Amino acid sequence: LPVFMNGEEFYAFKEQREPGRITATEKQVYDSKQWVNWPDLALRNGSTQQHNLSVAGGFQKTNYFIAGNFLDVKGVAVNDGYRRITSRLNLETEVTKWLKIGTRNQFSSDERKGYPLDWVLVFRKNPLIRPYDTDGTISLYPWPEFIDIRNPLEPLNYDYNNTSYQLVSNNFAILQVPFIKGLTYQLNTGLRRRAGRASNYMGRNTAAGLEAGGIASTNRTEEKNNVYENILSYSKSVGKHSLLVTGAYTYEENTGTIDKIEGKGFPNDFITYYSMGQANLVTPDYAYIKTALNSQMLRINYAYNSRYLVTLTGRRDGYSGFGANSKWGTFPSVAVGWNLADENFFPWKKSVEKLKLRLSYGLNGNQAVGAYESISRYRQSNIVALGNMLSGYIPSKIGMEDLGWESSKTLNLGLDFGLFRNRIEGDINIFSTNTYDLLLNRTISLVNGLTSITQNIGKTRNTGVELSLTTRNITTKNFTWTSSGNLAYIKNKIVSLYGTKDDTGHEIDDAANSWFIGQPIRSNYDYVFEGVWQQNEAVQAAVWGSQPGFAKLRDVNKDGKIDFADRQLIGQQDPTFTWGLTNTVSFRNFTFSIFVHGVHGVTRLNELLQDNSSGSDVRRNVLKKNWWTPGNPTNEFYKNALNAEKMGGIMAPIYENAGFVRIKDLSLSYDVGGNLLNKAGLSKLRLYLVGRNLFTFTQWTGSDPELNNGRGVNPLQREIVAGLTVNF
Repeated sequence: LPVFMNGEEFYAFKEQREPGRITATEKQVYDSKQWVNWPDLALRNGSTQQHNLSVAGGFQKTNYFIAGNFLDVKGVAVNDGYRRITSRLNLETEVTKWLKIGTRNQFSSDERKGYPLDWVLVFRKNPLIRPYDTDGTISLYPWPEFIDIRNPLEPLNYDYNNTSYQLVSNNFAILQVPFIKGLTYQLNTGLRRRAGRASNYMGRNTAAGLEAGGIASTNRTEEKNNVYENILSYSKSVGKHSLLVTGAYTYEENTGTIDKIEGKGFPNDFITYYSMGQANLVTPDYAYIKTALNSQMLRINYAYNSRYLVTLTGRRDGYSGFGANSKWGTFPSVAVGWNLADENFFPWKKSVEKLKLRLSYGLNGNQAVGAYESISRYRQSNIVALGNMLSGYIPSKIGMEDLGWESSKTLNLGLDFGLFRNRIEGDINIFSTNTYDLLLNRTISLVNGLTSITQNIGKTRNTGVELSLTTRNITTKNFTWTSSGNLAYIKNKIVSLYGTKDDTGHEIDDAANSWFIGQPIRSNYDYVFEGVWQQNEAVQAAVWGSQPGFAKLRDVNKDGKIDFADRQLIGQQDPTFTWGLTNTVSFRNFTFSIFVHGVHGVTRLNELLQDNSSGSDVRRNVLKKNWWTPGNPTNEFYKNALNAEKMGGIMAPIYENAGFVRIKDLSLSYDVGGNLLNKAGLSKLRLYLVGRNLFTFTQWTGSDPELNNGRGVNPLQREIVAGLTVNF
């Protein structure tokens, strides 16, 4: 977790920054030495219990599987509670020799309690104000001198409930067509239904509820998903030749509805949101979303002697969210393989069990936009004139009739191998992906009435290498040690944007979106923080209206001012190198496993390091840092002074390496065996202990580097799980 100042440190920080601005409340708390650790008030040691029970069996030509699961989580936030009940039923039966049918169903019920806390407010709250009133209730105005400062613990008083129900059903029928050997028809149908209801009431025990006379909101959602899939396949083998032809037709439909009601001004808080009809002001809202995806596919697989393999595939997909002129896309691909180790001339048959070369080239499509992105839309914007409410509308989306598929051409060269009786197995893939017509939100001038538009823009290229490897290091009767790892190096860059060129013939970049030809898509483009003006640079600092101890920015073009022209590329937001390594050691009935995960090549803006966020009056806490002082002339961070973070009126951004190495999972298990197991009538009895997110090694000083971009400080959960598995 980020380390913020305690009350004593904050008092000294504020007195140094703006002497004499300590308020009476802060002075009282400081003198009492009862300063507040807000995270301690909002966090707790969470707990989880999970129980699974399943029964599997069969009779004659029918198999069944029945399972139930109960999950109860008390999260690390003091008000966070989550409960889920899940049931499963799977059936499969062979009706005749040529017809098999089956169904797989899951029903779940979810209940979440506790309105989410704003962790930015919790961690950055002034430690010298009072969270509770004298009667022990949450203080609505914890800093009387500033009644606009709210208590971050206030959501603990919200009456909040969020429940949902989901049904997922997948059904299939497999027909071996009589009289035509090798011809098979399969029908798959699937449906998902999810209904949810979220309700919240802020009563007079909250500042917002007190000022409005109670605030209620209800949100009802319903999601529907239907999938119909028809698959026809034909297989034929003649001598060393084998052929498999597969055709498929799929239709998928998604529908969603949202009903929202908000009410303000209630006569009392007794029946909370159930008294919505008694509110002085009721505001309804409604939304409807529907999308459809239609797909056709033909695939031909040919193999000769299981050594030479060829796969030809053609897809045609249509998506309702695209423009009328661009709804359909066609995506062909070809792949070839050669089992080199099966050749008679292969010289290392004793040591090489498997060696397969693969080469593929194909076109893929991506429809990652919402339901109505291609349609121009308006939103309501009413005004009051002469005491009357007048309805009005303003643009909310600029449509694009030609908005269509984002397409990627991928060339992949792969090698699968197995050595020394497969004690070493793995694969290597080298790939290059050229993507064009990217679906991106492009910044546009406000003169259009909006600040962004979704378009098919430009071209990018991803190149990389992926390796996975599994080794059986030691294999004996009582002791085994296996290792499994993977790594990936990926480099992406923008090849083209809009095709417009400057006088020199070079394509023009788009600095407004931080897009540059030859650079990664998600680059950081900002002013460069060069450190701190030192005492021997006082004359130079004065030229900029600055002084020793203040932030120093790079004047890139040496024009004597800091402006947009001085921004530079500062790393990228996506990793270039990722890896994972799992080691599993078994000794008799004990098994120990450890999984370590690494991410590298990520640079992010750490907004929590900026002291200007505390503002005048120093109302908010800040991270503990190595501030510059005359006796500590560090170049790491500027001094604790008003406007010390600025140069030429520009605030200094601080970027950090957000790469990390994390011990993700560590587990120890014991399998009970011998006579004890037989006497109990059990086939398996396992006890296990698991630790998750135990240690993280990183230079990132924000919150969890794996989960966010530094704008929040969501607490990282470290979990210890104890469990028991019993099989009859």
